[in-house]
Amino acid sequence: MTKQEALNAAIKKIDWAEQFINQHLYAFRCPYCHDAMVSAENHSVVCGKGHRFNISKKGTLHLMKQNANTDYDAPLFHHRYELAQSGFFEPLLEAILPHLSTDEEKFIVDIGCGEGSHLSWFSKFVQAPLCGMDIAKEGIHQASVHFGNQALFFLGDLANLPFADESCGTLLNVLTPSNYQEFMRVLAPGGTLVKVIPDNDYLAELRQQLYRSNPEKQTYSNADILERVKTECPQVTFEEVRYTVDLTEETYRHLLEMTPLYWGASAEDKAYSTSHPLSKVTVHYFVAIVKKGENKQ
Repeated sequence: MTKQEALNAAIKKIDWAEQFINQHLYAFRCPYCHDAMVSAENHSVVCGKGHRFNISKKGTLHLMKQNANTDYDAPLFHHRYELAQSGFFEPLLEAILPHLSTDEEKFIVDIGCGEGSHLSWFSKFVQAPLCGMDIAKEGIHQASVHFGNQALFFLGDLANLPFADESCGTLLNVLTPSNYQEFMRVLAPGGTLVKVIPDNDYLAELRQQLYRSNPEKQTYSNADILERVKTECPQVTFEEVRYTVDLTEETYRHLLEMTPLYWGASAEDKAYSTSHPLSKVTVHYFVAIVKKGENKQ
């Protein structure tokens, strides 16, 4: 543990979050009126027009106009956390790492961070300030429990990001929806959007097993997503990440309970999949890299 990590661990999460926001106050804006945030004190953040956002005891904030309904619950994020601890995502994270900003004044933001495992892994390698945003309360809660004081975690809306223009060096968008207009607004010139898209063989063995009785769902195409990325961001480049993970019965259970693929399976196919654990699974991604152009003088 570094000296800074030891110092962070000794600070209460609510105080760490207030300190973090104060250090980067210029980078936040109000989700209601879009005014700049002007103060962070007494465990509240206030914008220029007086809108106030309380910092929770866990060091999290609610920066959305209204709550969002989501099927992503506490058990799902628990299983995702456990799967991440097994190293399931590491080859993907290693592929993303070279694209992260080295600008210590610009945020690295994981949009759709869930329980925060990806940001925690990156925190070992980067000095830039880290933020994790999601619409799921349970994800943000677990992120603060597991990884508080490594990053600022908050509830936020990707269609109304609570960041000032050009305040972010890198945006991570891993297997989650996108809002390219907002992404380009908050990215600094020269900043990077890293969008991870499931490729055709993503969890292929699990998909075939979960949809044994529904052959039409046994295959997947990302063509529509790729086409939209190319349309919205003509400068995009792509990298393919493909690997195979050996599964224990425990990691298989975490994978099964984590993936939204499970939701669409029949009761019979769920029962079969639960009683017939896979020994390996293919992980297949397309990583879209979008660089924002530098401002011309």
